[in-house]
Amino acid sequence: MSFYNAQVARHYADVMASLTAMVLASDQLCFLLYHHNSYANSPALLRSKKPMVMRDFFLTRSNSFFPNPLSCVYVTSPLDTVVNCVAAFTIVKPVTFLLGWRHTIAVYIGAGFFSSFAYLFSVQMNKNKTVSEYDCACTSNGAFAGVATLSLFMKNAIVPFSKGLASYYFAIPYLLKCTYDEYIGPKFVEHRSKDTIELRNWGFVGGVFFTLVYSTLLLRSRTDFRMARKFYQNINHK
Repeated sequence: MSFYNAQVARHYADVMASLTAMVLASDQLCFLLYHHNSYANSPALLRSKKPMVMRDFFLTRSNSFFPNPLSCVYVTSPLDTVVNCVAAFTIVKPVTFLLGWRHTIAVYIGAGFFSSFAYLFSVQMNKNKTVSEYDCACTSNGAFAGVATLSLFMKNAIVPFSKGLASYYFAIPYLLKCTYDEYIGPKFVEHRSKDTIELRNWGFVGGVFFTLVYSTLLLRSRTDFRMARKFYQNINHK
């Protein structure tokens, strides 16, 4: 006898998806307020050798040897905060509704961690990436970019309260924004001074890469697993 109830399961999935979106949006708002009342809001203080909770725990320093997974929760720009809050409900929530909150949080944290690694790697490969040795980065954009990449492969991820609007219509502009913020704006538009210390939200390419690997290894469809099982069964029979 089966006790599975599709309506109850759908309601549970919707509640957890909404809760996940609210948690991530609240995280962005809280850390924006925290940032504007912290030492990081004065870039000159990032040069200090004194211990700082904000810098040492929540940011990835350009001269650091290891990536910082906690940098995925930090945000510094009001624009990034607004965009990420919108992404939480137009991208994260639809994906969570289909995959569950565990996979979504795993992708979010993993993408943020790999974004931190990508930032450090890009700094080592391109010395013009930073303007000073004290530059830092947070990776919340990379974490959201990871979930946005995942939504590109999910045609059934529908934006809440829309008439069948797929979430990838929001994911594509989000990824383009991240591309502009990291590769186009700083190089062709912005005037960067060598005398200032920059605090950026960079490294989203690492989040995209992590999502591609994660989805390939852990989120393959049942059809793929069934075909693989049949393939190995045929080998064993031979």
